[in-house]
Amino acid sequence: MTFSAAKATTRNVSWAYASFASTKVLNLVAIVLVARYVGPAEFGLMAICLAVMGYFEIISQFGLGAALISARDRLEETANAVFICAVGMSAAMAGLLWLVSGQIAEWYGAPALRDLLGTIAIALFIRGLTSVNSSLLYRELKLREKMAPDIARGLTKGVVSIILAMMGYGVWALALGYLASAIAGSLVLAIVRPWRPTALPGPAMIRHVLRFGIHLIGAETINSTPRLLDNLLIGKILGPAALGVYALAFRIPELGIKSFTTVVGSVLHPVMSRIQSDPAELRQYFYQSLRYCALLMFGVGAAIAVLSAPLVHVLYSPKWYGMIVPMQIVAVAFAISTLNMVPGKLLKAVSRTDLLFKVSLINLPLFVGLIVLAVPYGIVAVAGAQLVLAVLRFIPTFIVMKRVIDVTFPDTLRAWPPPSSVRASRRPEPMPRCRSSPALKSSVCSPGWWCSRPFI
Repeated sequence: MTFSAAKATTRNVSWAYASFASTKVLNLVAIVLVARYVGPAEFGLMAICLAVMGYFEIISQFGLGAALISARDRLEETANAVFICAVGMSAAMAGLLWLVSGQIAEWYGAPALRDLLGTIAIALFIRGLTSVNSSLLYRELKLREKMAPDIARGLTKGVVSIILAMMGYGVWALALGYLASAIAGSLVLAIVRPWRPTALPGPAMIRHVLRFGIHLIGAETINSTPRLLDNLLIGKILGPAALGVYALAFRIPELGIKSFTTVVGSVLHPVMSRIQSDPAELRQYFYQSLRYCALLMFGVGAAIAVLSAPLVHVLYSPKWYGMIVPMQIVAVAFAISTLNMVPGKLLKAVSRTDLLFKVSLINLPLFVGLIVLAVPYGIVAVAGAQLVLAVLRFIPTFIVMKRVIDVTFPDTLRAWPPPSSVRASRRPEPMPRCRSSPALKSSVCSPGWWCSRPFI
């Protein structure tokens, strides 16, 4: 049967989003309830832990799952290599985090961070054990099966956190809920998609997997800086209470927007990997993906920005009302960030993680500079910096992507408005235009809106 990128995307995005959204809804309900028993300062301590964990987790994953998803052949040997590397890296990062937890706690002047970081570091190793299982589900585009471990993860985290918060465990309710969710999710994932190593991989395959991942972790570490460094600096300069309010300002935008981009990105990568040998189809698919992501997420971002105040007043007590303005700004920033996700997934699919890394190096001074300048002025200024970064990141990403696929900036801009508005202003033509692509040495169809192949 011929592979249909459009049908595969529609089917798997639906299942993946249902899975991811159900987890996020469970988490949001749990956070709303836990926030009645846990104060902003305690949420801030957990936010520091998660920010530190974020960097360690990126390194522990080492881009290994992406290497398995993008593999064209020798799948079993690649899976064995990914497993060996993932377990080794996750164990090393968990041990390192445990060793430096005391220094981190001392730097923040918060002794509780030492035990908190040492405890949640265990989750790094647990998730490393099932990294191949998860990657295979994405590669095989069987995201319907992913719903069970995701729900198990969200439900376990919510139940454990709520019960412990009501019992007066404070920040430990959040930490133990986080660890319990990692255990539950990994157990169910191993049942839903069984896999076990079959043989020791050869040195050449291990080198291939690590070489693929080394550029990717560099890019992801830098690209995560705006979301992790802001937490670390707010916690240090403005204090855990301010960080707690700032961290909760992300919850609803993450549910409505960030979850969508995460889910769609997890589907775009394997789909683009399947069609990477057909430049014309890959180019058309890029424009279509960008078009529909912009159509959906710009509307959702505007809606969240408008509804932030009533939502916060209904869901939270007055001690959390300071999150309203940051939430409005973050919602717009997340919507714009959708445009950066699609080119990034394309570069992953064609195994050009080296270009992702180069773009990240270009962006790094901008990321750090804006966040550092904004933090002393409060959490609203930091949220504003996130918005500026979301806009500026697209330009270098697009420029680098042109080295891989023949796209033009005007056509990319035309992909952003709703398709219906563009059809109304342009007369349909019976056949798509084609032109020679010097970069790809092939004939590539232009992204005319009259293309008959549907995306969603």
